[in-house]
Amino acid sequence: MLVDFEDDELLADDGFWMGADNEDESGSEAEDESADSEGEENGENDAEGNDDEAASDNDSVATPVGHPEDDVSDNESEVESEVDEVEQEKRKAFFAPEEQTKEQSSDTAKRSFQEFNLSRPILRGLASVGFTNATPIQRKTIPVALLGKDIVGSAVTGSGKTAAFVVPILERLLFRPRKVPTSRVAILMPTRELAVQCYNVATKLATHTDITFCQLVGGFSLREQENILKRRPDVIIATPGRFIDHMRNSASFTVDTLEILVLDEADRMLEDGFADELNEILTTIPKSRQTMLFSATMTDSVDKLIRVGLNRPVRLMADSKKHTSGTLVQEFVRLRPGREDKRLGYLLHLCKEIYMSRVIIFFRQKKEAHRVRIIFGLLGLKAAELHGSMSQEQRIKSVENFREGNVAFLLATDLASRGLDIKGVETVINYEAPQSHEIYLHRVGRTARAGRTGRACTIAAEPDRKVVKAAVKAGKAQGAKIASRVVDPAIADDWAAKAEELGGEIEEILQEEKAEKQLAQMEMQVNKGENLIKHEAEIMSRPKRTWFETERQKREAQKLGAAALNGPDAVKPKEKKKLSNKDKKRMDDIRERLEGKGGWKKGKTEREDQKMGKANKKDKKKNQKKGKK
Repeated sequence: MLVDFEDDELLADDGFWMGADNEDESGSEAEDESADSEGEENGENDAEGNDDEAASDNDSVATPVGHPEDDVSDNESEVESEVDEVEQEKRKAFFAPEEQTKEQSSDTAKRSFQEFNLSRPILRGLASVGFTNATPIQRKTIPVALLGKDIVGSAVTGSGKTAAFVVPILERLLFRPRKVPTSRVAILMPTRELAVQCYNVATKLATHTDITFCQLVGGFSLREQENILKRRPDVIIATPGRFIDHMRNSASFTVDTLEILVLDEADRMLEDGFADELNEILTTIPKSRQTMLFSATMTDSVDKLIRVGLNRPVRLMADSKKHTSGTLVQEFVRLRPGREDKRLGYLLHLCKEIYMSRVIIFFRQKKEAHRVRIIFGLLGLKAAELHGSMSQEQRIKSVENFREGNVAFLLATDLASRGLDIKGVETVINYEAPQSHEIYLHRVGRTARAGRTGRACTIAAEPDRKVVKAAVKAGKAQGAKIASRVVDPAIADDWAAKAEELGGEIEEILQEEKAEKQLAQMEMQVNKGENLIKHEAEIMSRPKRTWFETERQKREAQKLGAAALNGPDAVKPKEKKKLSNKDKKRMDDIRERLEGKGGWKKGKTEREDQKMGKANKKDKKKNQKKGKK
């Protein structure tokens, strides 16, 4: 049964949404309401804040609590405003002004790709993939990118960022010199899946051109990638780690000819620990390049990267606020306290009876995703899995099977929650609520993309209350459809019991997979040993590969080296001792002498040398007098 969140009478019985069942929580909400009423009497809260609080109560979300920094004095607020003004002036000086046009000023107005004066091969490529009208981020990015300016772009998921930078790149490459093949463009992505997806989109758009591409990602043969790089492809699409690997170890690859650099999902690359790699790449590639950076969130680390790697960039924001699509219907299934162990029963009911095609199911753990995939197979549900324990070939095969409709369900971890674009996803199910509202937005963003309709269903327990309320509040603020789905506990119990009956078969399958994995590893080791013996001369003649180390890895290596050489005591940090008055006076004298303020005071050795010199002079004079006599 589906309950609309607009019906407050129905929702009042559900303590998960309204907080009525929890006495402590209801008491805290009452205190918040009394505090809010006092604030209204004192005139401290403005009309907008009161409206928000009223909406919060009606929408079944937590009452807003004022931040401690909100109550500041006038002097502090003036200082903060001065700091903000200084920061704004710095930003104005750093970022280039955006050229506003009538088309750019209205994000809602449709604009055809033909209005950008693109070449015919590019227009034919856009038509072949079904692109007719540009999205807001595309309308803003394409004209600026064609001018060769640096860009900092931000837009919501599913807004067409890939085409926003690929289209102007292809247009510029059509007019490149063709006498000598040269790699001119590098596009960096945080994950292999996003790099493969970008490669597929770019090659489709360039179908009617002679532009060549290469993808450098982990999980594929280094030797094959080196052979492709020898042909100097025009565009290189890569992950940062594999890009640096080829940059250091592939003799046929040079970055000196690169003219355009694209950093997509920059915030995620920094979150995944690629900060040192990106700095290495930015300092190695020619500074005369054009750089385009796209990021969903503008964090401090992203801002630092912008200032290091970009030159007077144009800042383009297209619907950059964190929210869900307006065509998305969000549902929530509540697990009552004590029923968390029946979670799988609820999922099986949803997948067997309600959502039966084009469904992505998100899990927190790889182990749980794999186990549920086995259960789906035993129950006759066609499913594929996608997580970090799989090889690159297996990941690509799973995505393609789901994209082509060979399987109805894709069981994934958060590896697929961001950036992965699969057309026609009807439903997203959260087996467990994610740890944060931001992850929730990325998960549900896999459906209802590019104006299509979609549905997201989250199975949530009591510990997930905070994330659920944040999602409900954000959805209500945008006017999105929010609903509570009620599942009969008896039906969920029946499905959970069926899953428990399969326990023996599941364990047998897991043991078989473990044995097959061990056998494959042994075969790989045997083949490796045979190749070492057979091709020993060739292997020994190869140049030694170097690896990129972050600053943290270098420090850890230095500590390990010091511990191995001098023992573990040598690694312990020296304790800071308090300086004595004598040491302080000596340091002050040295500083004064260096600054030229104080006279040079002779030390003990200098005084002894002076005495010795005087004694030597007296002896010399005596000897001279004796000689005269």
